[in-house]
Amino acid sequence: MTDGTYVGPHAVTPIPDDVVSSQEQALSLWPAIDNHIGGLEADINRVFLVGAGGSYLAMVPAQWVLDKHSNIPAVTFNSDEFYYRKPASVGPNSLVVALSGTGNTPETIRAAEWAAAEGAAVVGVTLKAEGPLAQSLETSFVAETGQGTQILLQLVALAVLKRENVDIGPMHEALHALPTALLASLNALEPRAAEIAREMKDVPVTNVLASGPLFGAASTFTMCYLQEMQWKHAATINADEFFQGPFEVIDEDTKTIVFLGEDETRPMGERVQRFLSTYGGETFYVDSTDIPLPGVDQRQRPYVLPLVFHAWMARLAAHYAAARGFTLEGRRYMWKVEY
Repeated sequence: MTDGTYVGPHAVTPIPDDVVSSQEQALSLWPAIDNHIGGLEADINRVFLVGAGGSYLAMVPAQWVLDKHSNIPAVTFNSDEFYYRKPASVGPNSLVVALSGTGNTPETIRAAEWAAAEGAAVVGVTLKAEGPLAQSLETSFVAETGQGTQILLQLVALAVLKRENVDIGPMHEALHALPTALLASLNALEPRAAEIAREMKDVPVTNVLASGPLFGAASTFTMCYLQEMQWKHAATINADEFFQGPFEVIDEDTKTIVFLGEDETRPMGERVQRFLSTYGGETFYVDSTDIPLPGVDQRQRPYVLPLVFHAWMARLAAHYAAARGFTLEGRRYMWKVEY
């Protein structure tokens, strides 16, 4: 660790007081999003979700919804891969959604500008109206927090579905119930976050297993929070890919984190659970069935839970920082050296 990141174990930072308001602000942009996407004159026959790092991983829930409900093919690209590969189907009949929280990610700006030059309809999602991404595009939607950008991505996806005459009513209602439900879930999950951080803070390699729409949140935790901000070796393993090699590193001394959702891929996680209960060491399950979501229709829980897990990653990271004593602001290389 370099100087300036270690402050010693300390009390965890509180849950931000803008959890509800920032989501409500994002929800208020639905008319603008609906009007823009619905008003696109060209037929849309391909959707590209483009971002880098945490923004790339944040696309997983939106990709999942489009895959599940839309007949329009959708694909998620890392920003530079999108730019350098230059998919032939990018053009007047494609929609490109470019996400950069800071709005400063050069790879994403370049990718978005290239797509626009090819004639694609390009929409930016960001936290900075004055940032380079928003300034470089004709249309951007601006949230206040990461929870807000997740809402905006879902609203864009719902607007695409609405163009196809898909009934989005139940999902739209679930999103409107999410702000207060998310706050309740974060409060309920605080003890679990504290326990995982306390028991896992010193393991040499942190493996997190997840499936389906929870894979993005799990990867955000290992790559953005543990590797980038805590400088810990960590990996996210798809629950099915676990049995294609990674399970060979498991023994009674390994500690593992497993996310269990309520979507169609839950059996993949339950298969992991059966194996680890026989051959693994201490395992920390975060089972979505234990998470309260007051006001959300039971049938829509699988739809909103990926957004809950994405928000909870920040809380889990805050507990790691408190238990380990290393701040989330420290970096060795990012923004400091030429790369």
